Amino acid sequence: MPRDATPAKKRILAAAVAEFAEHGISGARIDRIATRAEANKRAIYDHFGDKRELFGIVLADQLDRLAGEVELHADRIPEFVGELFDYCAAHPELVRLVQWEALSLPANQAPNHARRSASYQAKVDAITEAQRRGHIDPGLDPRRILLLLIGMAEWTLYVPQLATMIAGEPTNTPEQRTDHRAFLVALAQQLLQPRNHPEP
Repeated sequence: MPRDATPAKKRILAAAVAEFAEHGISGARIDRIATRAEANKRAIYDHFGDKRELFGIVLADQLDRLAGEVELHADRIPEFVGELFDYCAAHPELVRLVQWEALSLPANQAPNHARRSASYQAKVDAITEAQRRGHIDPGLDPRRILLLLIGMAEWTLYVPQLATMIAGEPTNTPEQRTDHRAFLVALAQQLLQPRNHPEP
């Protein structure tokens, strides 16, 4: 949430999160956001711009919240997967916003593209540092490692129907999520650990 957000702006952003998560960019309506927020429709345009600009602000705010809660450290790479899974499971609106972004916009037109790319680069750098310290196999591409970790953490949340078909039971119960989280962390640890390469 922007630090200078007034109560009215906070209500508008909260209403916009719900609206965009439910309807996406093209399906969202400013008048519904205004009604949910008990705000003036004109004020939304004045403070946040058009609908696409508002979506970008909403998504950036949600991603900032994620970044403030889940960090990737060089000495805790596998744990990052579990913490990211926990956060996204607890914030399904973020999962839906990212899905709508992928469905609605070309990759190079994603809101805050440069800023978000820099944030991901910092995570790639942390993985590179983990490789330097001997925590992760140095032969693996750190960029693809990050893609793998994020995919592992979020995949069952993005396609719960597929997860349920494969598992044979709902995967969103507390017990299933606890088991899946433990599996993700253990798997990340095993996949990324340095391999002992025999001398030629």
